[in-house]
Amino acid sequence: MNISVPVATAVTLNSPKKMANGAFQFSFTNAPGAQFGVVAVTNPTILPTNWTSLGGAVEIGPGQFQFTDAQAPGIPQRFYRVRSP
Repeated sequence: MNISVPVATAVTLNSPKKMANGAFQFSFTNAPGAQFGVVAVTNPTILPTNWTSLGGAVEIGPGQFQFTDAQAPGIPQRFYRVRSP
């Protein structure tokens, strides 16, 4: 049996926006079926191993991904990274 796993390519964030409820949302395109996790910190000099995992990005259409940070309200500045397993 052959199992094909989508290979992720470089991610460019699109449409970043702060929503009315204070949540922060962004989208990006990539290989359909790929999986992504999002991590964040308030200080970008922190080692990548110490960034906080926020959860996975959702594929809202083939190759179209979106992430909403519902924890963003009350955090004046946050830096994000998208990771592929």
